[in-house]
Amino acid sequence: MRLRLNYLAYLEKLIPVRNLDSKILLKVVFVIYIFSSLVGVFSHVLWRDEMQGWLVAVESSNIFELWANNAPSGHPIVYPFLTFISSLIYEKPISMQFMQWSLAAICVFIFLLRAPFSKLHKLLFTFGYFPFWEYCLISRHYVVIQLLSFLAILLVSKKKYSILGMSGIIALLLNTHALAWSIAIGFSVLIIIDLATQKSNYGKLRSFRSNFNCIVSIIFVFISGWISLNSLFQTSRNIDGTSVNLTFKTILVALGKYLGGSILIIPNSSRWLDLLVASFISLTFIMFTTLYIRKSLKALVFYLTSTLSLLGFNSAIYSGAGSRHFGVYFIIFISSIWLYRSDMAATGGSFSIQVHPLSAKSEHKLKLYFSYFLAFILSIHFVAGIHRVSLDLVYPYSASKEVANFIRNSKYSDWPLFGTRDVEVTPVSGYLGSSIYYPELKKRGSFTEWINRDSNLRREDSLIHIKDYMKKHKNVDKALVILSNKSDLGAEFQSGDSQLSEGFEINFIKHFLRSYNKPERYYLYAVRRR
Repeated sequence: MRLRLNYLAYLEKLIPVRNLDSKILLKVVFVIYIFSSLVGVFSHVLWRDEMQGWLVAVESSNIFELWANNAPSGHPIVYPFLTFISSLIYEKPISMQFMQWSLAAICVFIFLLRAPFSKLHKLLFTFGYFPFWEYCLISRHYVVIQLLSFLAILLVSKKKYSILGMSGIIALLLNTHALAWSIAIGFSVLIIIDLATQKSNYGKLRSFRSNFNCIVSIIFVFISGWISLNSLFQTSRNIDGTSVNLTFKTILVALGKYLGGSILIIPNSSRWLDLLVASFISLTFIMFTTLYIRKSLKALVFYLTSTLSLLGFNSAIYSGAGSRHFGVYFIIFISSIWLYRSDMAATGGSFSIQVHPLSAKSEHKLKLYFSYFLAFILSIHFVAGIHRVSLDLVYPYSASKEVANFIRNSKYSDWPLFGTRDVEVTPVSGYLGSSIYYPELKKRGSFTEWINRDSNLRREDSLIHIKDYMKKHKNVDKALVILSNKSDLGAEFQSGDSQLSEGFEINFIKHFLRSYNKPERYYLYAVRRR
């Protein structure tokens, strides 16, 4: 007796979508996504990376100033420009969040409308970890990578597509994020190989218009790449990750990050066994996907080129620091399947890396098992997405907004502000709409300035920095001190406790510990000159 695991059938018992009209179902799914994610937008508290981007945009009076303020961050200009436009519409952080939500909603709309996936797969994807949480509620660059990838798939899956149009998308990808270079490279190689192998393009390439479009596209992409590199290398002297360091272990770490993007489990990089097991699973994942899409040259070239490019970048230059980074692997994976199925529908598949093609029965089993596999992956993302958005509704991602509201409604609202560490206190500045004196910068500011910043200041020396600030500014006889993460004044303060030190009285006011992000838990102190 053969035991057969019908995972999809089980899922469809839990989520009965097979018998529902496709158009009605997808409309219902989209409406639910729109309203539930919008609730998430209004409840989400921005954390430091999000607020940093907002403050850079809102503090810039024009596009040239935006370029100058953004350059030290090491991020290209596309997302900062979008944030800048949103700040012109409304000078509150919610405008950036609404912009982010709009882009995420467009991604989901395109996917539900055009992606060649089953109803169940579409449902699971829509409320998955990245479309529903990381690239929707967290206001960062990655939603643009997702949107541009989907638009590129729609364009390149056609038999005849615009080279100029694709070059425009590639140029935008190059200027969105360093990680997006892998996808841009994947599409670039795809186009080159497609033009070189398709007989229908030979005559087209001989025409003046086609040659002109190709030349213009190449020049445009190279200029865009140069602009992007100019942004990416602005902080090379301050970021250790810009140096090339390729070892066997870094390759294993990168493969572990691939697993993190696929099933949201990141191995412990300090344990060899974890890395080896994760790498084996990741390689199996990659080979299985390659086997599935092997009949589409477009999909195969894009998937392998993009994946290997990103693995190379993660192995040699920067391994990534969060699930948002590893989600790019997931974008590549979904886009590759999308491209494969679209290409198969258009051409029936004309390419295979197999010496001996699979039999019809084996081919059917491969498609069936991959469908199970895809449903399994998307189910993990679905559970993680629902969980993370639900958690964000009841537990603030950062305590910064609570701190800002407290200060605004307290007797300390007009006190000079002192805050450290600057990278963790910036969200408070954003929600207050007020500058803060940062000892790391030795001046008042809102966003973190990565150039000429003293990053070696110790938390244990917070009191010293406060005293130096007040000694330097003789006209300041009081200051409201915001310390991130923990109190570093050398005593366990309770509300109302005070400490005298070298002519200064330090009073503990309140702590704010309801934050998912531990570094963005804050302690407030009132410091007076005695």
